[in-house]
Amino acid sequence: MASTPSTPTSRLRRDDAVRAVAALLRWLQKHQTPAPEPIYLIVALKRAPVRRFQHQLRLPHSPFPSISLVSDRLPADLPDDVELLPSSALRSLPAATRRSLVLVDRRLRIPGGNGKKAGAKRGVTVPVDLSNPAWAESAREAARCVELRVEGGTCRAVRVGHGALAPEEAVENVVAAVEAAAACVPRKWRNVRALHVKSPESVALPLYSAPGTNSDHDVDGSSEVRKREFAAATEEQGRVKKRKKSGLGCN
Repeated sequence: MASTPSTPTSRLRRDDAVRAVAALLRWLQKHQTPAPEPIYLIVALKRAPVRRFQHQLRLPHSPFPSISLVSDRLPADLPDDVELLPSSALRSLPAATRRSLVLVDRRLRIPGGNGKKAGAKRGVTVPVDLSNPAWAESAREAARCVELRVEGGTCRAVRVGHGALAPEEAVENVVAAVEAAAACVPRKWRNVRALHVKSPESVALPLYSAPGTNSDHDVDGSSEVRKREFAAATEEQGRVKKRKKSGLGCN
């Protein structure tokens, strides 16, 4: 029986997403690390957009394995799913924490500037106002949002999960990210050349390739050009961006 697209307007077949995610999760199980590895959706376009754009994609499940709060004051109601860390942790976050979403009390100053090395040490940080009674729910909403940002080139990476996600949750995130990304890029699906899922050390597993592109053959994780594109894409995705005070959650 032929597989069907995830939605009437989608060109991604859910069966393809299920197979690719299952294969990637099996690989991650055989190559376990102290903290769950991130899972990326790689979006390859046929043509680079004329203008830079960024778009937030809302996922059904958080792509981060945990949420940490860096603060020297204990909130009145600290949720069970948020780990409290002292302000001193900002100077050197544990590797496991750097792969999670790190909330920082707005009264604290994030050290190290905005350099590449400093961003790598801090991980993904978001300022939070602990005086807001809804800060925890806003943080959970922020944890479900990822940004597709295109400034040049045709290949971009979006974090859509982690190795500890249940297979069905990972598939749901991948499908949601694909459909949202295809809906927001210029010319939509007509401009999508290929889609893959990948962890930092795995090969790129194909989800979709446009007819006539042969992307499933020339993008298998062994191409040095594709490796460089992925490295550049993930580096851009990992940069810590300044957010406005009301920046929690999707716009």
